[in-house]
Amino acid sequence: MKHFNRVTLTHSLLCHFLTYHIHVYVCKRSVQKHKVPRWLQQAKFGIFIHWGVYSIPAWGPVGKEYSEWYWWQMNHPNDPTHAYHREHYGENFTYDDFVDRTALQSDPRAWLDLVDASHARYFVFTTKHHDGFAAWNTSVTDRSLAKMGQNRRDFVQELISTAKQDYPHLKRGLYFSMPEWYHPAYRDDDLGWHGPPINPYTNQTIPYTNSRPIQDFVNELQVPQATELVTRFEPDLFWCDIGGINNSTVWQSDYFNRALKQGRQVAVNDRCGTGSAADYTTVEYKQVGTMPTHFWESTRGIDPYSFGYNRATPANEYASTQELVQSLVDAVAKGGNFLLNMGPDASGQVVAPMANRLREVGAWLDAVDGDKSIFASTPYWVAAESGHLRFTATDDTVYIFRLEPLTGTTLVVNVSLPLSDTSLVQDYQGRALAWELNEAGFLSVDVSQARHDTIPVWMMQIKNS
Repeated sequence: MKHFNRVTLTHSLLCHFLTYHIHVYVCKRSVQKHKVPRWLQQAKFGIFIHWGVYSIPAWGPVGKEYSEWYWWQMNHPNDPTHAYHREHYGENFTYDDFVDRTALQSDPRAWLDLVDASHARYFVFTTKHHDGFAAWNTSVTDRSLAKMGQNRRDFVQELISTAKQDYPHLKRGLYFSMPEWYHPAYRDDDLGWHGPPINPYTNQTIPYTNSRPIQDFVNELQVPQATELVTRFEPDLFWCDIGGINNSTVWQSDYFNRALKQGRQVAVNDRCGTGSAADYTTVEYKQVGTMPTHFWESTRGIDPYSFGYNRATPANEYASTQELVQSLVDAVAKGGNFLLNMGPDASGQVVAPMANRLREVGAWLDAVDGDKSIFASTPYWVAAESGHLRFTATDDTVYIFRLEPLTGTTLVVNVSLPLSDTSLVQDYQGRALAWELNEAGFLSVDVSQARHDTIPVWMMQIKNS
């Protein structure tokens, strides 16, 4: 026991020394202390891209279920997807059969053009969702879109190569599902996920197509695939999902040390599993009430409730530009990022309502000088919000965003602001606004003309030289 304690202490001291003095990641504790990079904190706005086998059926109850969970939902008899699948494809048509039914097509340049048009600073692409289909030519398994289907290609390679060559200003992120719903070697009783898959209509076991036989899901598949992704594609961001059983500090150590040698700053989110590094927290399809104590990211789709493309969603039910800009402003004002998702269809096309929203968010950022008011700003130290108002700030300017349309002729800001006789109060176009301090000492602004503006989220600014 004494020998064990001495060895443990020596290892602990070595870990501490290497972490804090040489800055390498050699042990679990050092990996867990990895910090979020500055570039991500300054990026503010990113685009998620969900695309895979689930983009072929592309269906779910609108506003209620994620369409990318099609396989999971069709396996539950009381779920509408179960009945939908029987009606449209038949009881003997398995989820894996979709791979051969339709030739998946990606369009990396068109996708990245939309990312650019939105003025987002980074993107995250789904390399593997919970169905276990890898979108790259992985050496770990043959369950890959590079080895299956009508159009066998390394889609991750195509996207990342295009981004590196023609969109070097964009930071590159990769999404990776830690577990797989029905892998024969996977079992997580906490999640209730395990294989092998069954036909939900006959209750017969069915093949997990092209999966190689393994015993240890984590160390024979999960860790090798994650290592392969960070080594081959060198992402700036690794976006895990679900967590569950893992050995993530193994591949995270390699990821962090490799980036360190290359002079790159990289990040991982908080979904790589208990005990792993977590540079920042994530929430989806919801907003936070108060500013979190740690850096965070909010994510949602343009679809009312889906990341994958849902063919059932009518054009008028996609989120409005105002709603999406509200989410962006709310996240940034509270010290976070906004990761907005688009879901291309099986042919690689982004439907018009989604594409238009991305362009319109970009146009709004142009209108409000987003380079300063959003990307170069930090949360206003006095308050992040007050009613429908949100605040950001730079060294000499406070930006005030009104999430809802202006009403009336006067806007009162019930928050302490840096005002003096030399302060300039202007709208987003730089037009001077008449103002005064009311009896309570708060800013009162004449918005009688500004209330006719049709901008998705109105902004004004207080400049102090």
